[in-house]
Amino acid sequence: MGIKARALLVIMMGMGAANQAGAADWSFVPSITQRTEFNSNLNLDYTNPQKDCIFSFMPVADFNYTTEVSQLQGHIGLTPLVYIKQSQLDHIDQNYQISGQYAVTPRVNLTLNTAYINDSSLLQEYLASGSIMTRTPRQSILANPGINYLLTERLTTGLSYSFNRVTYQDPQFRPYSTHFAGLNFKYLLNNEKTTLLSNITGTDTLYPGGDHYQNLGVYLGANHKFTERWELNFLGGLNFGSSSFATQVVATASAPYFTLVNTQRLNQTNVTPYVNLSATRRWTNLTITGGLTADTNPSSYGSISQYYRAYLGMNYNFTERLAGALSGGFTYSTQISNPSSNPYENNYFNINPQLSYQLTERMSLSPGYNFTTRSDLTPTYRTAQAHVAYMMLTYTYPIHYQK
Repeated sequence: MGIKARALLVIMMGMGAANQAGAADWSFVPSITQRTEFNSNLNLDYTNPQKDCIFSFMPVADFNYTTEVSQLQGHIGLTPLVYIKQSQLDHIDQNYQISGQYAVTPRVNLTLNTAYINDSSLLQEYLASGSIMTRTPRQSILANPGINYLLTERLTTGLSYSFNRVTYQDPQFRPYSTHFAGLNFKYLLNNEKTTLLSNITGTDTLYPGGDHYQNLGVYLGANHKFTERWELNFLGGLNFGSSSFATQVVATASAPYFTLVNTQRLNQTNVTPYVNLSATRRWTNLTITGGLTADTNPSSYGSISQYYRAYLGMNYNFTERLAGALSGGFTYSTQISNPSSNPYENNYFNINPQLSYQLTERMSLSPGYNFTTRSDLTPTYRTAQAHVAYMMLTYTYPIHYQK
């Protein structure tokens, strides 16, 4: 059974279970977007930038199904990419996501998040590890079941597990599998505005050849709602990591004309910070979001990355038809395991202004521009830049039904 068939089966099973709960509310929002883009440096390459025009035609469907005891949400998207010059990069990106929750009892709630993403842009790898690779297809499969239990009126505990498998079409990048388990507690204070948070996580990442990384995370934080329009989230702590990677060591020469190279295991431990800070502030016409992140994640280079990211986004409604958005971010990423193999240390900055004009009730036109710069901070210092100008035309047809 193919990926699409399995996704549709899960959707129908979830809707069938939700239908037993009586009253239901569902929405289905299909849309089609045509995007034309000029990119001055497709791979953010330091020495050989390649420019091209890219055309894409993106059919997307989002759905939401809600009853008194359950909720099912999903996203199905296809993005065929056509390059004018670099036709070998033509690809159909895919993005399928399904999430749901079901209240078994008033105290017990089951959750499930699944995703299949086949992406040939630079975005998914950057979001995962803070590193940049080529436009080779990257395939990611995620399964994340969980359970939440209401211990008291104010204290909730949750247990979750996830499996993530990432593979690459280009053999120069190394696939990996990650198992994750987490235990969290949430306690609502008497002011009804502040929730205290605590998380304990365990991660096990395995690369081919036996390269291995394990991590224990211990975090504390809080969520505070100043008003209905202003919210702050913070979670911080430490990651305790242990890694075992194969590395090559040059041995003593046994003859004047050659040397021996041995493969040994490099075992090391490290302690790194974890930060997840985000804030949202809304006014009548303006919304501002921002945050800071520090974490460790596996990467396509067969190693573990420590990255630090700061981001800021603003949305402003000039009129009922015209809206503007401005987003940007800065990421610093470095390798903390197996530094002898493809070592890297780089930073990444981007800024993206965009306008959106509602031509009709269902059709909008969105021009935008994105500037990106990438710097290699290893001894061979290098910098790359990319300018992207694009135009999107989107048609949306929302459907809503109450039973």
